[in-house]
Amino acid sequence: MSYEDYKAVITEDVAQQISTLRCQPVLFFGSGMSRRYLDAPTWSGLLERIADDCPLIDRAYAYYAQSCTAEPQIGSLFAEKYRDWAWDTGSNKFPDTLFDATVSPDAFLKYAVSEVIREYSDVEIDGFNPPIADEINALKEIKPHAILTTNYDTFLEKVFPDYKVIVGQTALKGMPLAIGEIFKIHGCIEDISQIVITSEDYETFGRKKKFIAARLLSLFNEHPLLIAGYSASDPNVRALLSDIDEALALPGSLIENIYFVEYDPDAVTKSSLPTEKLIQIEEKRSVRVKLIVTSDFQWVFEAFKSPDTINAVPASMMRAILARSYELVRTDAPRNTLEVDYDFLERKLDNPTEFAKLFGITTVSDASILSAKYRFSSTELGKALGGKSWHIAVKLIDQVKAETGFDMKAGDNKYHRQQRVNTSMFHQYSDEAYDLLKRVQDSGYCDPEWLK
Repeated sequence: MSYEDYKAVITEDVAQQISTLRCQPVLFFGSGMSRRYLDAPTWSGLLERIADDCPLIDRAYAYYAQSCTAEPQIGSLFAEKYRDWAWDTGSNKFPDTLFDATVSPDAFLKYAVSEVIREYSDVEIDGFNPPIADEINALKEIKPHAILTTNYDTFLEKVFPDYKVIVGQTALKGMPLAIGEIFKIHGCIEDISQIVITSEDYETFGRKKKFIAARLLSLFNEHPLLIAGYSASDPNVRALLSDIDEALALPGSLIENIYFVEYDPDAVTKSSLPTEKLIQIEEKRSVRVKLIVTSDFQWVFEAFKSPDTINAVPASMMRAILARSYELVRTDAPRNTLEVDYDFLERKLDNPTEFAKLFGITTVSDASILSAKYRFSSTELGKALGGKSWHIAVKLIDQVKAETGFDMKAGDNKYHRQQRVNTSMFHQYSDEAYDLLKRVQDSGYCDPEWLK
């Protein structure tokens, strides 16, 4: 398979996932993206720069790398050195606010880290040249539901200026993570107190991770997830996939909505590239996800582009509407029946079809009947069958197809209907679909007679 064919296969698969899930993707970006677009250092490169800047760190970085088992341990050692330097000859290198008794002693290291990363973050997004400029423009067009990152820099805030930034443990407060938000799991240079870099920071983060993960799992289960800028062995990726694997409870199955990007500068020259990847998350546990191998991110981002109707709506507006809806449900939702006079609305235009197009609805006679008959989305059907998301439903539908030749999703029938919205095709399922799939689930097979 040529590389162009490979790209076409991946692009078609992504489009199908977006159509099936009926929602925008979630992005999970690591330090590889900051290195690509900001030329930012690796974690070890950052610590090496930090070591060079502090006179009390009197040995080469390699010495500490040999002495410690992981970078957070080095961070803890450097935090002590920076504190001692700040309270001695280096006091003029740090803000006066850090010399308060209530400030954490690792604040001097974190300030130094933030200043290094700030140097790389000080770029104009519109100042890049092709092909990087083309990649960033394609990234903007994704209009992701939400973005997660362990990076400290402000690159993503510049690409998505309408998105709200949530830093560290702030995610534990307030309403669930909503559309149009950037969640900076390990902190940000704009709030050094939330930066996670020492062993103590990781211990604290580990204790609270399960609460943060609980708020994120609904995003991962309900949306296409694009992971980029990480290696498969990265502990952040392994922890994320471990949480998802436990929630889905489908050991060994392919997690069909997760795409892992693997950078290969020679990808275009290869005639055979994999489309799946097995990632080890524990000693005896692995997960299968979809793999995208590329040297060019433009086509990858274009594959995840949101429909034009979503692109036209600012993320800040969508977030505000969702927040208000959340408050209505919680506090001030009307307790009485709300009646809508559709006759009155339709009389406002002579042509009901044009009216429907204007408001994105159809007439009650069509919509109410179809909505009542095909009342399940893929996710709702999966949950009705006892799953955490849509995976069980799709697995059973594939089983029916394999055992009987009947492809439920191939067209409109008593089990399923397709609804086109602009260029996207959405799938809806009936009670008959639920009854059939439940029978298959309980029996372990599908008898062709059940389809009659």
